[in-house]
Amino acid sequence: MGPIAKEHKGNIIREGNRRLVVIPDDFFLEGEKIIIRQERDGAITVHPAEDAAREAMRDRFNPFTEWENDTWPETVKPFE
Repeated sequence: MGPIAKEHKGNIIREGNRRLVVIPDDFFLEGEKIIIRQERDGAITVHPAEDAAREAMRDRFNPFTEWENDTWPETVKPFE
Protein backbone atom coordinates (compact mmCIF):
# COMPACT_ATOMS: atom_id res chain seq x y z
CA MET A 1 0.00 0.00 0.00
CA GLY A 2 1.20 3.53 -0.73
CA PRO A 3 1.94 6.37 1.66
CA ILE A 4 -0.72 8.23 3.58
CA ALA A 5 -2.27 11.39 2.17
CA LYS A 6 -0.26 14.60 2.28
CA GLU A 7 -1.48 17.69 4.06
CA HIS A 8 -0.29 21.30 3.88
CA LYS A 9 -1.52 24.41 5.64
CA GLY A 10 -1.49 27.47 3.42
CA ASN A 11 -3.01 30.88 2.97
CA ILE A 12 -5.74 32.25 0.77
CA ILE A 13 -4.46 35.20 -1.22
CA ARG A 14 -7.09 37.77 -2.14
CA GLU A 15 -6.72 39.49 -5.51
CA GLY A 16 -9.73 41.60 -6.38
CA ASN A 17 -12.78 39.33 -6.50
CA ARG A 18 -10.62 36.18 -6.72
CA ARG A 19 -9.08 34.00 -4.05
CA LEU A 20 -5.83 32.23 -4.90
CA VAL A 21 -4.31 29.18 -3.25
CA VAL A 22 -0.70 28.20 -3.85
CA ILE A 23 -0.10 24.48 -4.40
CA PRO A 24 3.25 23.48 -2.84
CA ASP A 25 6.01 22.12 -5.11
CA ASP A 26 5.94 18.70 -3.44
CA PHE A 27 2.28 18.20 -4.44
CA PHE A 28 2.09 16.74 -7.95
CA LEU A 29 -0.57 18.11 -10.30
CA GLU A 30 -0.32 17.39 -14.02
CA GLY A 31 -1.65 19.56 -16.85
CA GLU A 32 -2.59 23.18 -17.45
CA LYS A 33 -6.33 23.17 -16.67
CA ILE A 34 -8.09 21.98 -13.54
CA ILE A 35 -11.52 21.07 -12.26
CA ILE A 36 -12.38 22.51 -8.83
CA ARG A 37 -15.21 20.86 -6.94
CA GLN A 38 -16.78 21.81 -3.62
CA GLU A 39 -18.75 19.19 -1.72
CA ARG A 40 -21.73 19.83 0.51
CA ASP A 41 -19.49 19.53 3.58
CA GLY A 42 -17.29 22.35 2.24
CA ALA A 43 -14.35 20.15 1.17
CA ILE A 44 -12.71 21.41 -2.03
CA THR A 45 -10.89 19.07 -4.41
CA VAL A 46 -8.72 19.88 -7.43
CA HIS A 47 -8.37 17.50 -10.38
CA PRO A 48 -6.70 17.75 -13.79
CA ALA A 49 -9.24 18.64 -16.48
CA GLU A 50 -7.38 17.23 -19.50
CA ASP A 51 -7.63 13.52 -20.35
CA ALA A 52 -3.85 13.12 -20.77
CA ALA A 53 -3.21 14.81 -17.41
CA ARG A 54 -5.74 12.59 -15.63
CA GLU A 55 -4.12 9.53 -17.22
CA ALA A 56 -0.65 10.68 -16.07
CA MET A 57 -1.97 11.15 -12.53
CA ARG A 58 -3.64 7.73 -12.60
CA ASP A 59 -0.39 6.11 -13.80
CA ARG A 60 1.65 7.88 -11.12
CA PHE A 61 -0.70 7.19 -8.21
CA ASN A 62 -1.98 3.74 -9.14
CA PRO A 63 -3.33 2.34 -5.84
CA PHE A 64 -2.47 -1.20 -6.95
CA THR A 65 1.25 -0.47 -7.26
CA GLU A 66 3.51 -1.23 -4.32
CA TRP A 67 5.67 1.80 -3.51
CA GLU A 68 9.10 1.22 -2.02
CA ASN A 69 9.47 2.34 1.61
CA ASP A 70 6.02 3.97 1.48
CA THR A 71 7.45 6.93 -0.46
CA TRP A 72 5.79 8.85 -3.25
CA PRO A 73 6.51 7.42 -6.70
CA GLU A 74 9.31 8.96 -8.72
CA THR A 75 8.52 7.43 -12.11
CA VAL A 76 7.07 10.78 -13.23
CA LYS A 77 9.01 13.86 -12.17
CA PRO A 78 7.14 16.96 -10.92
CA PHE A 79 7.29 20.11 -13.03
CA GLU A 80 10.84 21.43 -13.27
